[in-house]
Amino acid sequence: PFALTTAGFGAVASVCAFLACEDPHLRTEPGQGNPITGCSVKAGETPPATCDDSDGECDGTGGCTINEAKCGSASTCLPMADNKGKDVLDFRIRRLNVATPDALKSKVIRDGVLTNAINLGTKECSDKSGTGDFTWLVRVDKKAGTLTTGGAALSTDIFGLGYCFANTTVGALRVEPAVFPITFQGNTFGSTTNQRLNVPIFSSITPDVIILPLSDVKVAGVTLSEEGNCIGKFRKTALGADCSENADSCSKWQTAGALSGYITLEDADLVLIPQTSSSLCTLLTQSTKGADNKCQRQNGVIVPKGDYCSKDKKPGSCQDSVWLAATFAAAAVHINDGTGVPQCAPLPAGDGGTDAAASDAGTDAPADAPAE
Repeated sequence: PFALTTAGFGAVASVCAFLACEDPHLRTEPGQGNPITGCSVKAGETPPATCDDSDGECDGTGGCTINEAKCGSASTCLPMADNKGKDVLDFRIRRLNVATPDALKSKVIRDGVLTNAINLGTKECSDKSGTGDFTWLVRVDKKAGTLTTGGAALSTDIFGLGYCFANTTVGALRVEPAVFPITFQGNTFGSTTNQRLNVPIFSSITPDVIILPLSDVKVAGVTLSEEGNCIGKFRKTALGADCSENADSCSKWQTAGALSGYITLEDADLVLIPQTSSSLCTLLTQSTKGADNKCQRQNGVIVPKGDYCSKDKKPGSCQDSVWLAATFAAAAVHINDGTGVPQCAPLPAGDGGTDAAASDAGTDAPADAPAE
């Protein structure tokens, strides 16, 4: 039920418009709507941290010119800050490889929406195209044994000021970072308690915000590089001379972390995608929207089905949710306290929205460990 059908291409095109997908090779062509099968898991599963969609055939020239003084060491992961010697390590996700659901796993969504929105859009930092609008931050406090993660508001100076954790309300949903207790084995850690996390995707061309309302989020197999600046590696040989990337044959980012959780269809139905005039629920289920632009209902119950059950936390079963799992790579950045940024300011008392983040379970380019 999650395959990107021909009927869904219009919605995807509109989401692309929201996130300024401007690269011609990202436009929909026959076959691009089929799910990518390189890294896939079943509902309820978390993928291996290094799970990758590409086949590893890196025949790029490596001739893309990168400004390492500004963007970070190309031999590691392009870190724009230095975590070396610190107890608190700050990162921005640079690549998100969705393993499931298929509705978010098509080439159109991967390249045209997610990757395009995460990429900084500056060739001197290896990105031929992109907007940098989708920023997912990760803060690891090794001494406290915690992981703080969440979306960031748009930054006016990513190289100097860096980013701040979004702390705001969007419609009925509260957006704020979630804090996970974590345990380490060597340089690798995972969360010990699952959390609720609403991840915002801001847009530099519209005031609208799309939310990914994740429940029971788990983080697993996250490996930090020796100097603490990288989660995963950057692979320059994946790039052509014009900084173009063919992620099917060779991804320029090698992941070293995984996450998973579910999105209830009820939560997804609260998220309006303005450019499609429909809810996230209709996108995830690839279903026809009702008169209210949301998933169709019968006797108040959403008709389309998911692949996971939020009640017994099992695949199939009540089918009231969609399972999401992905791997990621991240590089060091500056995370500031949000002073002067309204979308990062603490919320007034009582302005909690719905489902605030809570437990769901009972400068100079630094060096780092060499990349491949």
